[in-house]
Amino acid sequence: MRLTELELIRRLLPHLAVRGGDLVIGPGEDDAAAWREADGTFTVATCDTSVEGVHFDLSRQRPDAVGWRALCFALGDLAAKGARPTYGLVSLSMPRRWDAGTAEDVYRGMAALAAEVGLRLVGGDTTAAPTDASLTLTLLGATRVAPTPRSAARPGWPVGVTGPLGGASLAWERPRPRLALGAELAAAGLCCGDVSDGLLAELDKFAAAAGVGARLRLDAVPRAEGASPLAALASGEEVELVCCGPALPPGVEPVGELTGDGHVVVIDGRGRPVEVEERGYDHFA
Repeated sequence: MRLTELELIRRLLPHLAVRGGDLVIGPGEDDAAAWREADGTFTVATCDTSVEGVHFDLSRQRPDAVGWRALCFALGDLAAKGARPTYGLVSLSMPRRWDAGTAEDVYRGMAALAAEVGLRLVGGDTTAAPTDASLTLTLLGATRVAPTPRSAARPGWPVGVTGPLGGASLAWERPRPRLALGAELAAAGLCCGDVSDGLLAELDKFAAAAGVGARLRLDAVPRAEGASPLAALASGEEVELVCCGPALPPGVEPVGELTGDGHVVVIDGRGRPVEVEERGYDHFA
C-alpha cells in the first residue's frame, strides 16, 4: 500500500504526547500544537520545512524571496489558530554549492517579513547538506482565545474559504499571511486551517482529525484569475484559510458543508459527483 502523509502521521502518533492538562491541542489534532500558560493565555507552536527542489528553486527565485515565502507559509499555521507571532527558530541545512551570500539573502527575506508581523527570530541551527538545502522554521504565537483544533469539527457545519484559490500565491514574491483575519475568525469560534497543500487535502486533514467528511460545491469555490475550478481545489502554497463552524461570518465564502461519513467529495451545481484526480500535495505520493 502506498504510504501517504496522513498514514505516516497516524503511525507516529503513539510515540508522541497526548492532549491533557495544559496541552489543549495535541499531536494529530491540527497542524499546530497549543498549550495554556499560567496567566490563562495560550501559546501556539508550529514547525514547517521548505526543501530545495520541492518547495523552492533558486534557478527561478531570488534567495530573499525564498526566505520570505518559507516564513509566510509557516506563519499560516499561526494565522489559522488566531495567534499573534512571538518567537521563531530557524534551522538551515546548506549544501556546499551555496555561498554565504545566498544563505544571508534567505535570512534577509525572512527577517523582512518577521519585522512586518512582529516575530522575533531568536536563533536556530546550521548544518551542511549533502545535496539540496532545507529550511525548517519553528514558530511560537500567543492568543487570549482558546484555539479550536480540527478535531473539534462536527458534521453539519458549513465550510468556507477566505479568498480565491488556484495558484495566485505562486505569482507573488511577497505573499502575506492572514494573521489579522485569522484572529478575527478564531474569536468568532471558527475552526480554520491554512490551504498549504490544497483545499481538498486540507479537508482530508479535517476528516482524519475529527472523523468527519465534507461535501464541496465545485462552482462555489472562489478562483484566482485564470485558474480552473479543479486547480482551485488542488492548488497549494495559498495564504487563504479554510474554515468551518456553526455559522460563517461575512467575508468567508461558503463552499460546502461537513458530513458524518468520513469522505470528502466534490459535487457540481446540480448535486452530481465530480471525479477529481488531483487532490493536492502529498509529501509521500
